Amino acid sequence: MKILLIILILAGSLYACSSSPELKHNRTADEYFSYLEQTPATTEHDVESTFGIIFSDFKSGATESNIRSVYANELYFNDTLKIIYNIDDLVSYMSESAAHVDSTTVDILDVIRSDQDYFIRWSMKMKLSVRGKSINSHSIGMTQLRFNEAGKVVFHQDFWDASEALYEHLPILGRWVKKVKDMM
Repeated sequence: MKILLIILILAGSLYACSSSPELKHNRTADEYFSYLEQTPATTEHDVESTFGIIFSDFKSGATESNIRSVYANELYFNDTLKIIYNIDDLVSYMSESAAHVDSTTVDILDVIRSDQDYFIRWSMKMKLSVRGKSINSHSIGMTQLRFNEAGKVVFHQDFWDASEALYEHLPILGRWVKKVKDMM
């Protein structure tokens, strides 16, 4: 029943987005730009080392102490699956996510520095099992990071295709996601 509800919500959302030519209000985009405006520019930082603490091997790296050493208490975190604003919720989310995967590794391909932010282009390989089905996913993405004066992440925005990397591989739901994408 839960999977059917997710399918209906996803299909309805995609239909609503594609059925109207006018620009719709997007809470996620609005929050993204709002947080960028209110967050000071980042300081010089060794972004590869910091990012790698958690993400080079997410299964073993997403510990409470690692997450608290990398992220600030108040933050904006959006991995396209969830938006989080404080360290306690982030610790819970990342720890729980790491417990549900067999392995997740992220290889850094490039690091680009702008005036205010770092952009990390990466490749992620993820292995997990859902309802007895093994999922091996390989995806690419980019993360925009901004650090505070203490060197902790205060802004984390991922840009990647979660439907291709995750949802298309799920039993039942994957077939519907592919079908909806083909209709667009």
